[in-house]
Amino acid sequence: MRQVRTIRYREIAADLRRRLDEGEFVVGRLLPSEAELSGAYSASRVTIRKALEVLRNDGLVDSRQGFGWFVAGEAVRQPLGGLVTIEAQLEARALMLSSNNILSPASGKPLATMTSIGPGSLNIATGLATAFIDSIPMISFTGGPQTYMLGRGVLQELERQQDNVFPHILQPMTKRNWDVQHVDLLADVLPRAFNTALTGRPGPVHIELPMDIQAEFTDKKVPDPAERRPASNVVRPDPDSVDAAAAKLLGAQRPVILAGGGCLEAEAAAEVKAVAEYLDAAVVVTMMGKGIFPEDHPLAAEHTGSNGTAVGNHMTLNADVILAVGTRFAEQTSSSYMDGMSFSIPPTEIVHFDIDSTEIGKNYPTAVGVVCDAKAGLSDLLAALEDRGGPEGKSRPEYRAEIAKWRADWHETLVGRWTDNLSLSRVLHGMRDLLPRDAIAIASAGHPQIQAFQEFLSYEPRTWISPGGYSTMGYTLPAAIGAKLARPDVPVVGFAGDGDLQQTIQELAVAAETGAAVIIACLNNTGWLSIRDFQRGMFGEERGFSTEFRQRKGDKLMPVDFVQVAKAFNCEAEKVTTPGEIAGAVGRALASDGPYLIEFMLSRDPADTEGVNIGHWDLPKPAYLP
Repeated sequence: MRQVRTIRYREIAADLRRRLDEGEFVVGRLLPSEAELSGAYSASRVTIRKALEVLRNDGLVDSRQGFGWFVAGEAVRQPLGGLVTIEAQLEARALMLSSNNILSPASGKPLATMTSIGPGSLNIATGLATAFIDSIPMISFTGGPQTYMLGRGVLQELERQQDNVFPHILQPMTKRNWDVQHVDLLADVLPRAFNTALTGRPGPVHIELPMDIQAEFTDKKVPDPAERRPASNVVRPDPDSVDAAAAKLLGAQRPVILAGGGCLEAEAAAEVKAVAEYLDAAVVVTMMGKGIFPEDHPLAAEHTGSNGTAVGNHMTLNADVILAVGTRFAEQTSSSYMDGMSFSIPPTEIVHFDIDSTEIGKNYPTAVGVVCDAKAGLSDLLAALEDRGGPEGKSRPEYRAEIAKWRADWHETLVGRWTDNLSLSRVLHGMRDLLPRDAIAIASAGHPQIQAFQEFLSYEPRTWISPGGYSTMGYTLPAAIGAKLARPDVPVVGFAGDGDLQQTIQELAVAAETGAAVIIACLNNTGWLSIRDFQRGMFGEERGFSTEFRQRKGDKLMPVDFVQVAKAFNCEAEKVTTPGEIAGAVGRALASDGPYLIEFMLSRDPADTEGVNIGHWDLPKPAYLP
């Protein structure tokens, strides 16, 4: 058995604090400047302190303690700087709290989660998959069985097919994973892990630390991080390709810019706006790109796809050239690739800028494909446009008028469906009118995600958070808490259906413990009514099944009283039953200095619950139905 030495926690913490005070560590570096440290630090102290130095401006998420993470957990007992350790109630929710596109990409640094061996770490799989699909950088540390008992069936080890197979389980949902079997390997693994998460197309990485490795010492110095990472994450495009793209766009009569999440990751809002205004092109954004372009701009054509808007689908369908930037043409963006719904390619031609070459040409033929990050690509494109077309740019007043008309007609369609009842649509519009432009909105799945995407306008980058690729139910509450902790200066509201909220209701305890003054808009209609409405629309009005929360005996509706639940978790809460009560409740929530839940008792009438479906979603229908 390996010898486990006593770790001098207080001495190490004092030494690190002294070095911080003396300016030896530079806050804000992508990687920590601990290469100068000498002396024998324990593996867990080196590992976690490095995470702390990288993450200290953002926060550290500690999903929950377990015996497989005891030693490393003790190592972060006294965090450095202003870094916060957050103890989520369920491991998966810690990942969702971290992978919310606010905590990490806002500063260009990843968040970390730390979980124990076995089921505690297996719970993180959904969160990792969410981050992987949506290209969110994060570091997941997990405990593992002792190296000297590997394969013996240590408590919570999966070993029947392969000794500790757990790292392989997470492999499909991470950019890379490492199983650190010797303490000296940490010096190499750490900079590689952070680099992998942050560079190219961002994403989550995983580091498994066996329990004995966490407790060991190493005197191996960590290399200078600057020697282990690129000087910049900027990927400039090929000049000839940019010139070809400029020529194609200058010849267009109905250009559209399709801006995806890659534009947010590259912080390219100014460049999207500059190219759009030069070309006088309509701008349509994807689920992951929402907020990159102000949705009250005259060129804003909102959204396309299955969950798009009338104006967005009209503009992309009738475009002659689409400049797609930082988007993968996902199924929901493309109306399940049905020709003539959101796109008609050909005759529409695609100019595609993306940092991931595998996305170019994957779903649609590309006239010009350019590998680059969104900011660098659009900056070079603007220069090429001005070189070819002069400094003034295009003027298309009739095109702008067309956008304005379709936008106004779409808004009238939405408002024209309102009844006297309290509906999701009325809540969204009412709250949008009451919240400031920089308010952050979160929604995860079902009607709240679809309708908030369509109806809750966003005006600034990173003010909309949603698991667009994985549509992870239960995401809203933990993501909203994470967003509020990262941005305490702005209002944060999470739109969660009652089914969604019940999956993560225990995280209200985290909101109360951290004092996160988040607003939770609980949209209570006593069921999975988005599924019920799809069943009614596809299979027949009387074919809704197993989607309403009813008592098995007597068929009585069984609504949850979320106000009482929230108060039991030490949160403020109130109930809203009519449209006229929205403003007062939101005002009280904004004035609160802690978490505030508003339970909106929504109408269950299909006339109030069903959204407006503009695009197409390929949901197969049983052959026996007409």
